[in-house]
Amino acid sequence: MDILQQSKLTRQEWISIEKPVSMEEQRILKLICDAYSNVNYRINYTQTMFSFTKLEVSSELEYFLYHKYFHPIITDTIEKSGSLSKHFELFTSASKKIKKLRSIEAMRINNLDSNIQDNKNKIYEYKLLEYCDKICKCIHNNSNDYICELYTLIQWKKNTILNCISDVMKFTNIVIEIASKKTSIISVIWQAPKIIEQNKNIIQYEDLQLYPHQKELFTLLRIQKDKEGEYIPNQPKLILYIAPTGTGKTLSPIGLCDQYKVIFVCVARHIGLALAKSAISIHKKVAFAFGCTTADDIRLHYYSAIDYTVNKRSGGIGKVDNSNGKNVEIMICDVQSYLCAMHYMLAFNDSYKVLTYWDEPTITMDYETHELHEIIHRNWCENKIPNMVLSCATLPKEHEIQDVLQDFKAYFNNATISTITSYDCKKSIPIINREGYSYLPHTQFDSIEKIREFGDFCENNKTVLRYFDLEEVVKFIGFVHIYKPCDSDDDDEEEDNEVPKPSTVVPSRFKMSNYFSDISEITMDSIKIYYLKLLQNIDGTYWNDIYEQLCDMRIPRFKEKTENTLTRSYSMQFPQNHYQSKPIEKIHSESEFSEMKQKLMDDLKGILITTKDAYTLTDGPTIYLVEDVSKIAKFYAEHSDISSILLKQIMEKIELNQKISEQIDVMEKELEEKLKKSDNSDKSNEAHKKSNGKQKVKDINNDSTESLSFNINQLKSSIQSINLDLPYIPNTVAHQEKWAPEYNNRAFVPRIDSNVIKTIMALHIEPSFKLLTLMGVGVLMKQQNTNYEEVVKRLAQDQQLFVILTTSDYIYGTNYQFCHGFIGEDLENMTQQKTLQSMGRIGRNNIQQNYTVRFRDNKMIDKLFQYPSVNLEAINMNKLFCHDE
Repeated sequence: MDILQQSKLTRQEWISIEKPVSMEEQRILKLICDAYSNVNYRINYTQTMFSFTKLEVSSELEYFLYHKYFHPIITDTIEKSGSLSKHFELFTSASKKIKKLRSIEAMRINNLDSNIQDNKNKIYEYKLLEYCDKICKCIHNNSNDYICELYTLIQWKKNTILNCISDVMKFTNIVIEIASKKTSIISVIWQAPKIIEQNKNIIQYEDLQLYPHQKELFTLLRIQKDKEGEYIPNQPKLILYIAPTGTGKTLSPIGLCDQYKVIFVCVARHIGLALAKSAISIHKKVAFAFGCTTADDIRLHYYSAIDYTVNKRSGGIGKVDNSNGKNVEIMICDVQSYLCAMHYMLAFNDSYKVLTYWDEPTITMDYETHELHEIIHRNWCENKIPNMVLSCATLPKEHEIQDVLQDFKAYFNNATISTITSYDCKKSIPIINREGYSYLPHTQFDSIEKIREFGDFCENNKTVLRYFDLEEVVKFIGFVHIYKPCDSDDDDEEEDNEVPKPSTVVPSRFKMSNYFSDISEITMDSIKIYYLKLLQNIDGTYWNDIYEQLCDMRIPRFKEKTENTLTRSYSMQFPQNHYQSKPIEKIHSESEFSEMKQKLMDDLKGILITTKDAYTLTDGPTIYLVEDVSKIAKFYAEHSDISSILLKQIMEKIELNQKISEQIDVMEKELEEKLKKSDNSDKSNEAHKKSNGKQKVKDINNDSTESLSFNINQLKSSIQSINLDLPYIPNTVAHQEKWAPEYNNRAFVPRIDSNVIKTIMALHIEPSFKLLTLMGVGVLMKQQNTNYEEVVKRLAQDQQLFVILTTSDYIYGTNYQFCHGFIGEDLENMTQQKTLQSMGRIGRNNIQQNYTVRFRDNKMIDKLFQYPSVNLEAINMNKLFCHDE
């Protein structure tokens, strides 16, 4: 697999970008376009009673709907609320007479009545009253089991939901006010993991709006107009755009093309294709420059075409004249093709209206030397575009790349440098260490000085806050608020009053009740910032004791099954194959097994993801990053506890399929050669032309090609389909009964259909890869068979694979959704920035789920929270993003 390839788009890639994105994604894309000129624009698609019924909004109709559908619910809630009923006199007093509706309106509501009753769960007002009812009942019964509902209602109030029934909102606001007075800040924070992290309903009715970093970017780049409405050229701009992965950075160019012609430079082509797919879905005019040596290699999408022929048969666009790019709004190119794309765009546009948007410019900067370095340097030196955005989650800070900034200023007069820095802390993606514990500083450092250093680093790099386990953060906050120093010698202390012991280690101004003034201020973000404040301001006198107690309180993140944790596996070999790899053998003999069992369990703790640890991988696929992919693939083929008899049967079928696939490969190559000659694409047939200058199609070996095609299809049909029993497929009920300590209904189960399996079995790849596919494990590495790679990518895109095993370079070539990730111990030399990029592949979903990133080497975690002694990315940028003297 080579995700950095600089080559023309394949036919399959052209087809892939034509597939429209989902309706939800289209809404986001439309928002980005609409919000460019008004960055505070927001929209909400929540269904209220009016929007659900599509009735015209009027005060009479609102009053009627309220009394027909919602007043009875509110009355029932008030009657059950006991002493709280005095707060709701407004809703129990006699109501005014309802104005009679027009007959057509009354008829329409009657027709809608059954539909409303069947879809109450989709109507916002019903959800509000459901939560209000529970809050009132709990308060009446002196229970605090309402905090989650209260917190959710408070967050919903921040949304801009239009045309909600006003009396329902008034009732909701009164309930919130009553419950808030009866709820302490401490109780909300203590339940934060449940009411924030695990509460999917918070984002259910969220407004769609730009991220803060997108607002800042659009504001900085907006071109002003003069009195005549003409654009006023901006000063040259270089913007360092630093924001977490998965927060819309690569979609920002879609908004920018409102005023600019954007050249989107991507080292990883997959990211460029994802942008193209999104842009085309909302009819933006896109062009491509991949693998270009001249402007003639640039290709326009149909929406961008101006000059073209019409296909007489279909009536659609036939051949496009790619030389006319006047309509192009977004040019997507690889690094190799940037200069071609730049000159092409400048041929049709003024330079101040063109913007170079360089995505992930630090790719390959973690290598001392790389084949792309020379190309990157040439692009920078010959660049003529005065507006440039360097977009990256781990871009070096301004002080680290001063040579780059000064060089840009020297080349473009009056250039301005701006930095946009953002961090997103709406999700928790806990770091899990090798021992299975959540990694947090209060259980890592026994020195208060080291704690202060850690806090300082996090203060300046807040993006790491998303990797703090919220549950552990809350435990720490609660512990230090109730902690009392142990008096080892009370009598001596009473006699010596010069140094009295404090009653608490938390300064008064940093106590929960003083730091937070209102429940609405409590968010995942604010809690983790508060945690940092406590680390930096806590009384360090008793830190050693606090540290020891907190370490003793730790519990592993995941439970273990107490019996049958590791079963004996018998020796079974994979057949020798074309690749001449070593045979795969099952673990050890009976005599060795007993003495090695404990060592194996310690070494393999947490990574037996096809057996005992599978249940911990929840909600979605997992990515496992390692340097030696084939080694880890072989490991999982060996350690999946498939019985020797079943394994033998499977491998016999795989071996038979392997021989058939080798025959198919040979025959397909032969067929391809014959078809080339038949289509007259072979250069030797250039002499065969008709007198009118058209090339003559030579009908040769037609019987031979038909026979070959028939034989190939026959061979493909003889490929045997292979299936594993459910106990061997991770996280099925049968599998969990065997391996999991208890059934986990959120454990992710792979979905590999029989057609995919048959396709994989027909490919000429490692037999172990075929076996892993049956378990939902895909392997991405540089190999000869690209068909396998495409199948794995498609399965990853469709969220069907259980795990992907791949190298660290793969992180730059994917925006797939992963819920968990493993960082292999053989990646110990990976830079801090690349490690953070790797971690950024996890938790990209727009919903709350359980996420983790698990390290096999604890030293790699420590490096994340330290200023690197050598920043190789910054060194290379200073060298390559500079003009030659």
